[in-house]
Amino acid sequence: MKQRTSAAASFAGIAGLATSVAALDVTPPTTISAQAAAELQALDPGRDPTLDGLSYAEAFQALTEGTAEAVAAALQQFPATVETRTLDGADHLLITPSNLNPALEDHLLIHVHGGAHVFFSPETAQTSSLAAAQAVGVRILSVRYPLAWQAPFPASRDRVMAVYRELLTEYPSDQLAFYGDSAGGGLILSTLQQIQAERLDMPAAAALLSPWTDVSGAGDSYMVMSGQDPIIDYPISLAAAAREYAGDLPLDDPGPSPIYGPIKPGLPPILLTTGARDLFLSDAARLQRRLLDAGVPVELIVYEGMWHVFQTSTALPESGVAWADMADFLHAAWAR
Repeated sequence: MKQRTSAAASFAGIAGLATSVAALDVTPPTTISAQAAAELQALDPGRDPTLDGLSYAEAFQALTEGTAEAVAAALQQFPATVETRTLDGADHLLITPSNLNPALEDHLLIHVHGGAHVFFSPETAQTSSLAAAQAVGVRILSVRYPLAWQAPFPASRDRVMAVYRELLTEYPSDQLAFYGDSAGGGLILSTLQQIQAERLDMPAAAALLSPWTDVSGAGDSYMVMSGQDPIIDYPISLAAAAREYAGDLPLDDPGPSPIYGPIKPGLPPILLTTGARDLFLSDAARLQRRLLDAGVPVELIVYEGMWHVFQTSTALPESGVAWADMADFLHAAWAR
């Protein structure tokens, strides 16, 4: 198995998150950077046979150990102070970037990490949160929530909601915003729907990176991009995680699959980002359509040739562009 340097790639190896070597087409397009082309070819779709049969808890521990080097590198690349903040009885990470923007001193970006609802933590997701903190120039609270093998839906949403309620006692809602990738993006959408249902004040904005909003696996890209996305594949890697997350609920229940939930006026401006090679491209397209139909401000950016949550490969020029795009979106939302 080739060495993986990004957290997403480590996730792919540990969870078996790819089709067979023969099925995966890693021929890079000529329209992406040389660095992205090299990484695309280096993402080994092979599965480490020693990891077969691991429980989610065992694989989670292996992933934690496997991403330590990438997290250390991220701290070097994106200097920050990382502290622990306890809310709702759980310890979260509070990240203050070295380039904190004085104009955003009293703002907070709430990070909900991805990992198919079964992997990652605030610690192992720092390849994302540290990059985001520096790009935006704002403090980030990376939320620790129960993973599906610890407790199925709605336990994770309950934690994010509890954290948000506590933060509302400290910050005006218009000084808060959410960002999250993959499963974290879907969890943010579910949280926004719950915020609306409880008639709480909305945050200023939400940025959803390759959000997983339909854990049932519906959508054209789940078929078209199978074998094209080097990070994830639904039947091989995600179907079991989806079942774990939904618990006794149907996979298309609007709780675990918020694309089927209420999308109504009053939601905050939402940024959707995805890639032309992203298995979850349909999730972003379908959500954009529903947001447009509801009159919710939405911006969709599709990055040429990019795979699922490519932003965590921070050495890529495309990653830097995507983080800058997210920063521009959040700055504009907070300036309103």
